[in-house]
Amino acid sequence: MASRRIFSVAHLALSLLFFAHRQHLRRSLSMSGQESGFALAVVGLGRIRGQIAMACCPGRSQSLPLPSSDARALQRDVGTIERWGAQVLVTLLDDSELSKFHLQALPQLLSASRIVWQHAPLNPKRLPDLGFEDAWTGVGRRLTAILRHGGKVAIHCRDGRSRAGLVAARLLIEAGCSPQDAINRVRAARPGAIEYPGAERYVLSCVPRFRADEEAQLSLLPA
Repeated sequence: MASRRIFSVAHLALSLLFFAHRQHLRRSLSMSGQESGFALAVVGLGRIRGQIAMACCPGRSQSLPLPSSDARALQRDVGTIERWGAQVLVTLLDDSELSKFHLQALPQLLSASRIVWQHAPLNPKRLPDLGFEDAWTGVGRRLTAILRHGGKVAIHCRDGRSRAGLVAARLLIEAGCSPQDAINRVRAARPGAIEYPGAERYVLSCVPRFRADEEAQLSLLPA
């Protein structure tokens, strides 16, 4: 009888220790962003020292591509972007995706964190078209100026690979990287990026577009 009680107490103690360890692990993962699936894949610009981060849609899990109406999840992921030190977040989702993923509060949350929001919608099933090029002309100049001054830019799409990888590579090229080097850097940071049909060919066709003197002037203008 006594041995059974000892076994029961020992079993309970082990169960409590296991539960405490699991809770500690969950808190650690939550703080690092791993539990949510939201993580920043960072690409450096070498001697320029600017950095680009690619991310999936904030407020939802990368491994479970489902819309979420949990405001705390969006706040948590904006906090991750803020702690990394991003000066700008570029959203590549279109208006219908912003609504679907409940991102209406994103601009306000970013503003409260002193992060500039840039919206440059890119169709998930197409390469950049004239509509995107028109929007990108001003956005691209500002982002390149930030990077060339050692700043940090975050870019997100739905999965953090397809559109975000393509635009990150293009931005690297506009900041001075060669096309192949840009592809290699993006793929090293985010395996599986720039893989959909025509994406690599598009990136290889990109060339630097902005002069340093233009960027210096634009960086002084209000967003």
